[in-house]
Amino acid sequence: MRRKIFIILCCTLTAVFLVSYFLIYIIFRSALLREIEQQQSSMQKYNETIFASYIDSFGMVPFQLVNDEEIGKSLNVEEGTALDMFRTKELLRKKFRNYLNQQLFTSNLDCRFLLYLNDDFPLSAHLDSYGLSQQVEIRTCNVYASRDVSSEEWYQRTLKTSWSPYFFLNEETGELCYARCVWNYYLKSSIEHSMGIVVIAIPQAAFLEKLTLEFAAPDSSVFLANEYGEILYSSGSAPASLLLNRTADEARHYLISSASIDDDLFLTFLTPYASIEAMVRDALLPYLLFAALTLLILVGVLYLLSRKITAPVISLAELIGSIHDTLDFDTGLLNVYHDAELQMLCQSFSELIQREHALVERLIRENHAKRAAILHALQAQINPHFLYNALDSVSWLALSKREDAIADIVSSISNLMHYSISQPDALAALGQELDNIREFIRIYQLERSSDITLSVSAPEELLSSVRIPKFTLQPLVENAVLHNPDLPSLEIVLDIRLSSGVFLITVTDDGCGADPEKLNAFLRYEETDLKVSSGFGIRNVNERLQLHYGNQSRLDYGRTESGHLTATLMIPAKQ
Repeated sequence: MRRKIFIILCCTLTAVFLVSYFLIYIIFRSALLREIEQQQSSMQKYNETIFASYIDSFGMVPFQLVNDEEIGKSLNVEEGTALDMFRTKELLRKKFRNYLNQQLFTSNLDCRFLLYLNDDFPLSAHLDSYGLSQQVEIRTCNVYASRDVSSEEWYQRTLKTSWSPYFFLNEETGELCYARCVWNYYLKSSIEHSMGIVVIAIPQAAFLEKLTLEFAAPDSSVFLANEYGEILYSSGSAPASLLLNRTADEARHYLISSASIDDDLFLTFLTPYASIEAMVRDALLPYLLFAALTLLILVGVLYLLSRKITAPVISLAELIGSIHDTLDFDTGLLNVYHDAELQMLCQSFSELIQREHALVERLIRENHAKRAAILHALQAQINPHFLYNALDSVSWLALSKREDAIADIVSSISNLMHYSISQPDALAALGQELDNIREFIRIYQLERSSDITLSVSAPEELLSSVRIPKFTLQPLVENAVLHNPDLPSLEIVLDIRLSSGVFLITVTDDGCGADPEKLNAFLRYEETDLKVSSGFGIRNVNERLQLHYGNQSRLDYGRTESGHLTATLMIPAKQ
């Protein structure tokens, strides 16, 4: 029992602990996921704003070149002397130097400005032609011819997106490059193409210093890509395929936040769900250790409590199991327990033993009384036999002296005694009950001179087939006789018939009779002013009927149309 209680309590505590840990894990994970998602979204918007401001700052250079009349006129100069071409080149460098200084002032970025002049201009023949990875110096401004770079991919893509910038990564120099076609309203109409392409090259490290890349998780990643899906910058170990295919199988393992900056740059933050799960586990590890320690302590406490609770119970069970005879058991042994519950249990058990002792004593007394009753019954069997013999002797003596009336009376008394004493609880046929009633009337008429007539109306087969308890009709006839003592003649009518599955036996006399309503109230044990005599009585008749046949049988009083009192017995035919 103790082990069972201990195991149940331990299993309950463990289940509560696991369920609570699971719920806390889900709640904490959801909260952390929302926090990381919000942090990524905020970081993304912040960096998006920075990118947008830098792109707007970079876009000011092509915008200023569009309206620069001095540059337009200088480029419209036809083929001249070398000195004129040198002056034009220096003018362009001076202008771009001013733009560079403005850019450095507004954006505070270390960068270099490059203008690759269109080959349609005469000045292009007098300019050097270097690639992006040559002559790399920070905060410099140069004007080059485009003849050596016009076939490169970045140059061709910039020409295709003539009215929007093209971002790319110069892997040789580690620079993030902004390239855009530039125009000038003051150029000759014969120039069909743009003035050239301006390139703003920014060291990647210098540009990243201006960004805020605080990752929400240790394994978070950030990607910067251009409109062609080329990775300009990446950090972390997340696969780059997530940028190109969001429906990839890997995407379901990451929390992804992405934004587009003028459809030219795409900034994406990724955090693996596995990293979030690890953060949740690390955060809940102290709780888990504390809960496990608490669980162990509670298990120990439960073990001690269960031992303390069950030890007295086991002791009491063993004490009760050792009882072989409650008559010899000392109830004082139950007074050694101090727990209130056990004291109540011991007190109840002591009371049970006392009741058992009382029951045993009562059974002993009843057994003695039963034996005495058996002896009394045996003696009683002898007494009626002696009385029957004595009455027979009296009857023969009366007949021998020709006293026929006395002989008849003695015979009637003998018949009455035999009917009442022999098997008093057995059922008797209606014919036997009627014979007993006739013997009663014969004895009664010996004492009084009144003329009593008994009329019976019943099919002959009912008299032999219907069986009723002894002395069921006799008290009703006796009441009719005793309550009409002053009548010179009395007629009693018994009507017996079967109606709707019920035997109806009515006893009617032509005397004055009592109030039937009061009699019925008396049968229901209601308060009445009716005076009754001792004897079997009508209540006895009614209760014996219901004991034998159930509540469907009863005794009921009423009056006939002529006003005579009628007692009706209702007995179900199916008994």
